[in-house]
Amino acid sequence: MIYVVIQFSCIIYLVLNAQLENLAILEYLLLAIAVVIGLMAVINMKPRNLNIVPTLKNQHQLVINGIYRYIQHPMYTSILLLCIAFTLSNAHYLAQGIMLVLVVDLILKSNLEEKLLIQRFDTYQDYRNKTGCFVLFFINKRLFFSFFIQ
Repeated sequence: MIYVVIQFSCIIYLVLNAQLENLAILEYLLLAIAVVIGLMAVINMKPRNLNIVPTLKNQHQLVINGIYRYIQHPMYTSILLLCIAFTLSNAHYLAQGIMLVLVVDLILKSNLEEKLLIQRFDTYQDYRNKTGCFVLFFINKRLFFSFFIQ
């Protein structure tokens, strides 16, 4: 539950402190991509799987089609892109620090979810090895963030 509290606190801070007048083409592009990926994730995700807390429901099904064919955590990707756009609009160091906290939080939260998925679904490990974690080119977060994983 702490991951969810940290995640939403960071998102709320970054959204409320975004300086919309400073948004440029890059930020608008990131926002558009975030919305598209987020909508695709919601459309592809089975409604009974949706859960903001990193737990699996009793009837949870593994979704590996649509956007999930390429990205294991497209909703987190959407959140990250949205928040990066807002962070780029705000030059304050606190916003950059909050963004870093959000990235670490989503990595840790995704690790917990993946452990649960590996325990529940025999095919998840193979799926995990074939897909990107947060973005298409981010193939294996463990290579880049091994210091967060125990």
